[in-house]
Amino acid sequence: MPAQLAARALGLQGPAFCLDAACASSLYAVKLACDQLHDGHADLMMAAGVNRGDDLFLHMGFTALNALSPTGRSRPFHREADGLIPAEGAACVVLKRLDDAVRDGNRILGVIRGIGLSNDGRSRGFLVPDAGGQERALAAAYTQAGFGPETVSLLECHATGTALGDATEIASMGRVFAELRDVPIGSLKSNLGHLIAAAGLAGMVKVIQAMAAGIRPSTLHADAAPLDVIGASPFRLLDRAEPWEAEGPRRAGISAFGFGGNNAHLVLEEWRPATVSVPVAVPPPPFRVAVVGLAVVTAADDFAAALAAPPAEDSPRALDSITLDLAATRVPPADLQHALPQQLLAMKAVARAVADAPALPAATTGVLMGMGCDAEVARRGLGVRLADLCAPTPTWISVPR
Repeated sequence: MPAQLAARALGLQGPAFCLDAACASSLYAVKLACDQLHDGHADLMMAAGVNRGDDLFLHMGFTALNALSPTGRSRPFHREADGLIPAEGAACVVLKRLDDAVRDGNRILGVIRGIGLSNDGRSRGFLVPDAGGQERALAAAYTQAGFGPETVSLLECHATGTALGDATEIASMGRVFAELRDVPIGSLKSNLGHLIAAAGLAGMVKVIQAMAAGIRPSTLHADAAPLDVIGASPFRLLDRAEPWEAEGPRRAGISAFGFGGNNAHLVLEEWRPATVSVPVAVPPPPFRVAVVGLAVVTAADDFAAALAAPPAEDSPRALDSITLDLAATRVPPADLQHALPQQLLAMKAVARAVADAPALPAATTGVLMGMGCDAEVARRGLGVRLADLCAPTPTWISVPR
């Protein structure tokens, strides 16, 4: 709904939708907005991210994942960092094709040269970041940009202050930047905490402001005890602000890596009319799409028959149970026990759809899914709050005499 509310308030009639890619959501939004511009479906796009989730839900969730800092300190890249601190906020960017912005005399704050997306695929698990998946997102961004990482003079990292996550990010970046030395790195989470769905755009805003000021900002709290792995890496931690000097236009990489393996990396360049030359993408020719797999899972035993004839009054409308082939889903049984019913149902439909489909090339097969919010996610929080809600008895509860 946030996208529809914004479009309605502004009187806009172009494409408007929301997405969830966990902590990479806002950079995914930027990528999809750029695709709309490249393909000629829109002339101006807004990409935004917002995090104002239920505070109890976030704290309970991150505590269950052992990701919340028990000391209440956000310390990316610190040797003794013990977790993240959720933050609240929103960010928005307005995007146009570069040629159009120049023609219209717009104030240009920066130029997006490339965005790479990936997911971890079948890695060690939903809770474990995968360096290979992150590396693929970085490599895709620089391939699209048309230049290598050697021209990047700042990396705004995802680094949230979790020991495993920060070390994994150093490893994945280290493979892409292996031939370089002293590449400056930092993380906005040391200043604001983790903005979750808005984190990537917040980092983009930081970089745009840093380019305008000509200063690489410092990362707080890690100067005394940075992670040991940084010392042997191609990177140096920005523990104090410094002039941003670069040969040619200033360029930065911005990363956002989401829970479950959503990875995004964006390459941003400062606007210098005399030096920036970005090829304008030509809308692809129309093409037809073949449907090569299909599956429907409903309470009706015979879906085709249910379409052909009106259902009987006693026909089942809801599924009493959902069975999955563990060999097909490849999800540990312990994880399945904690999954929501609609997640299991979606997995069953996907497994059926791909069973008769052609071979799936891992690197170039995408998954897009529409799914509503499940009210079950509120059950645990309601259980915690119920005592406060019911004592003293609220006026909205009718008590029989």
